[in-house]
Amino acid sequence: MGEFWKRTIFGFLFAIVVIGGIFLGGMYTAIMLAAVVMLGSTEIANLYSKQDGAAIKNIVQSLSIFLFVFLATFAESPDTMEGAIFIAPIFFNIPLLIALFSKKHDYVKLVGATWLSMIFVAFPCGIMMMFYNEYFIGTDKGWLLLIFSILLIWINDIFAYLTGVSIGRHKLFERISPKKTIEGSIGGAVFTMLFAYLLNRFVLNVYFFDNYINDMQVVFLALGIVVFGTLGDLTESMMKRHAGVKDSGNLIPGHGGILDRFDATFMAIPFIFIYLTIIN
Repeated sequence: MGEFWKRTIFGFLFAIVVIGGIFLGGMYTAIMLAAVVMLGSTEIANLYSKQDGAAIKNIVQSLSIFLFVFLATFAESPDTMEGAIFIAPIFFNIPLLIALFSKKHDYVKLVGATWLSMIFVAFPCGIMMMFYNEYFIGTDKGWLLLIFSILLIWINDIFAYLTGVSIGRHKLFERISPKKTIEGSIGGAVFTMLFAYLLNRFVLNVYFFDNYINDMQVVFLALGIVVFGTLGDLTESMMKRHAGVKDSGNLIPGHGGILDRFDATFMAIPFIFIYLTIIN
């Protein structure tokens, strides 16, 4: 099987799993995202310390999953918001205490990998669960907004690549990602904003919402997704460059690991959530 068809087929299957999990909602979404956290935290542990990855993997995985479960539970009970705000910082102190009393774990590797996993992976996945709560998002169709947002992230990724391959000449961030170009980023942004405008105007606000988000707001949403999605992509590229690897893993043939597929999503989701809560 050629590389193109491998990427296309497995990319399509990956999209079905993600969109299907979000559509089903509830426990199905929670299980899917818990798997993302588990796999993503493992990849970060391996990237952060390739030699000692096995030694710190269990700690990184456990704390990341605990944080995700905490946020997912909070998403179901918004009345506990005030208490959750005070409890959440405890999760970030635990790796410090483990490193303090451990004689076999390197302090920088343990704390760095754990914090990175919780902030970059577990926290955004926990926020995704909050899309299902009308209290936060302002509608009982938050799952649809989540699918819409992820589609925009993918559209940006696809058209940035296609535009960059076709007419890309000027490097965007050569030190971190030599293949990304300014032309590709502009092309991705244009197609993402156009897709967001058309889908919102002729599908979402016709069949699902009564002007939940207007034309101008959805264009700015798309632009923010492009910016933060690109930053997420570059952040993960920085991790891989530091580790000296091409992909974060080999879970998805032709695509790499979980971090390779969710890097833009992890960085964009907090922006999307905050933006939607502000405008509504």
